Amino acid sequence: MGKTIIPVSVTAAIATIALAAAPASAQDADPPVAADAATAAPVARATLLHRPVASADAGRAIELIAVIDGAWAEPTLVARYRARGGGAWREAPFERSSAGGWYATIPADVVVAPGPEYYIVGRGAAGETAHYASAESPQPIRIEATVVDRLAELDRRRTGGRTEAIAFDVDAHDFGNRYGGADWFVRSELRWTHRISGRLQSIGFGFGAIQGRTPDREGAVADDAVTAGRYGLAEVRLRPHPSLFIDGRLTLGVSHEGFLRGIGGAITFGKPWRSNLSVGGEILDDLGPTAHVRLQWDTAPPLLMGAAIIRTDLPGALLDAAGLYLKYDVTYRLRAALAVRAALSYGARDGAAHVGGGLGVEASF
Repeated sequence: MGKTIIPVSVTAAIATIALAAAPASAQDADPPVAADAATAAPVARATLLHRPVASADAGRAIELIAVIDGAWAEPTLVARYRARGGGAWREAPFERSSAGGWYATIPADVVVAPGPEYYIVGRGAAGETAHYASAESPQPIRIEATVVDRLAELDRRRTGGRTEAIAFDVDAHDFGNRYGGADWFVRSELRWTHRISGRLQSIGFGFGAIQGRTPDREGAVADDAVTAGRYGLAEVRLRPHPSLFIDGRLTLGVSHEGFLRGIGGAITFGKPWRSNLSVGGEILDDLGPTAHVRLQWDTAPPLLMGAAIIRTDLPGALLDAAGLYLKYDVTYRLRAALAVRAALSYGARDGAAHVGGGLGVEASF
């Protein structure tokens, strides 16, 4: 049986008729597109795990820690930070440690109240990717006040923000002696103090004067020696512990013998404006040494009371026996910025005990 041959012209005519008979939608349809075997794979990204930092100590650098998977995909990973509330963003790059973690450091200069804020981004082939927080919603870090800052704030509340104080005190004691000679001293001081309320609690300076009379030799009755001193002083108070205060004093001036130098200090266990125990002393060239132990209590507010045992050679006594007396003092605060003080003393150097006392006033502003 032979093959049927259809002429090409007839075939073309049949195709034309079929196309004309097909719906319009079929005529307008796009031709099928073959699938591209080389379709691009998704761009790789790093994965970051980070525990946010919510609080930090003031003035100390903050270390941000992250665990990064696929770090090769984003060669640059940074923490952007700034002081909370505005300003330009700064960058701290993450660096790998020998232990395997990644670390970035926010420097101490921005770790101040109210605190810094930050977010973490990576940069790679896909551009920049936010990994933790964002510029619009950064992670805030609360600044924890140091012990010194908290104590300073308590001091400011206690003093009502007054940082300056002026005090004037006069103290005197009559020792007497068994020979009937004069043996007494009067000491007055005017001091200015500036409160800092930190580890360095306060500094101050002032002026003082000491006058007195004392037997110039054992058994002398007449011709008692007149002693005197005029001096300037500088004071400093340190607070190395919340309940420990250290006072220091330098004195320079003149006395009846010539140039007068002095040094003194005290250690106070407790707060000077509350109950405490204080131990201290002073040495003045020609006027002799002084030492004291003083107990203070505040159990009867608004009175602040103290009792001290004082051993002294003032005013430059030449008698063998050292002067020793007890002193009771009470301070009453008339108002927040004004306080008055009164003292009563009783003791002897060589013979029967005699009395003394003192008065003082302090104004703060």
